[in-house]
Amino acid sequence: MPIPSLNVDWRGYQAETQRLQTLLPSLAALAPAHRKLVAEIVMVRLFLLIENTLASVGAKILCGAKYLDTTQPRKLVAARSISAANGFMRSYGRKRSKRYLSWTKSQDIQDNLSQTLNPADPFFAVISKHGALLTEMRYVRNHIAHSNSGTRSNFRKVVSQYYGGLKQGVTPGLLLLTNALGPTVILDRYIVSSRVVVKELLRA
Repeated sequence: MPIPSLNVDWRGYQAETQRLQTLLPSLAALAPAHRKLVAEIVMVRLFLLIENTLASVGAKILCGAKYLDTTQPRKLVAARSISAANGFMRSYGRKRSKRYLSWTKSQDIQDNLSQTLNPADPFFAVISKHGALLTEMRYVRNHIAHSNSGTRSNFRKVVSQYYGGLKQGVTPGLLLLTNALGPTVILDRYIVSSRVVVKELLRA
C-alpha cells in the first residue's frame, strides 16, 4: 500500500472541529433545553472524533507515515496495512492479546503502542502531557452517553473542579455552556484544546 500521510488526519481534524465550533454562536438563539442538548451532541461528536483520529494516527505511523515535521516515528515493527497495524498493536510482543484497542484513556492509548513504538517516541510524551484533559473530556462524554451511577461520580469530579465543590442541578449540557474559566464556554475550550493535542501529536 502507498505510504499513508498524517496530513489527511490533521486537515480533517481542523475541518471537523471548525464545523463544531461554528455551531456555538447559534446556540444562543435556541431555548435553554435545546441549547444544552445540542451542546451535549457536539461533545459526543468531538470525543468520537478524537478517538477516531488517535486510532488512525496510531495505525498510520506503524505503516510508515512520518510526523508532519518530517521526522520518522521510532517504530519497533513495520506494518504493511492498517489492518496489520491494528493486529500488531493488539498482539505483537504481548503475552496475551488485547481483545480490542481503546482510544479513550491516556493509559490505554499509550499501551496500544507500547510494544510497537519506541518509548522515547514523542507520541507518548504528548499523550501523557494531555492526559488530564482527555480524562476530563471522557468523564463528561461518558455521563452524556451513559448517565449511570459510575459516570455520575466521575462527572461530579469535573463539576467540583469548575465550581469549587458540588453544585446541584448541573447537567453536562449546562457545564459545557458555562464560562466558569473566562469569556469562552467550556465546550469551546474543549474544542480548541483538543486541536492543540492533535497538532502536537502530529508535530504539525
